[in-house]
Parts: sequence; C-alpha cells; structure tokens
Amino acid sequence: MTHIPERLTSLRQEITDLRNMNAIYSQRRAHSPIEQSAAEVRAGRLLQIKQELSKMLSRPDEVPSVWWDNARRAKNVS
Repeated sequence: MTHIPERLTSLRQEITDLRNMNAIYSQRRAHSPIEQSAAEVRAGRLLQIKQELSKMLSRPDEVPSVWWDNARRAKNVS
C-alpha cells in the first residue's frame, strides 16, 4: 500500500503538466495537425488518469469479501 502515495503524487504532477500544455494550446488560434493530435493524446491520457483514480477508490476485486467483513467486525468490537 505504500506505493499509492507515490502514484498519486506522480499522477498529480502529470495532470499539472497536461493542464499547462493545454493552456498553451488554447492560447493559440491556429493549430498544426501535430498540435491537434497532441491535444487529443493529452485528452485521452486525462481520461486514463480519471479511470485509474476511480479504480483506486473501488474495492479491489482480488480481495475476498471476508477481508472486508473482518475489518467491519474489528471496528464494531473496539
């Protein structure tokens, strides 16, 4: 679980970089085909990041429900 804070930091930095590149892109009126393609790639990457963050919030599929039940019981006992 210690990798999660590092991954979140990495994703935050990547989001900041993508926002900065999108800000520069939006300030220009005309865009070359390469710039348009890069903007589409950035938009796709932002969607991937959003999906990854959503998965981090979800209960892991590989963890049996027993683990969650045990955690709830431990809270109720204390």
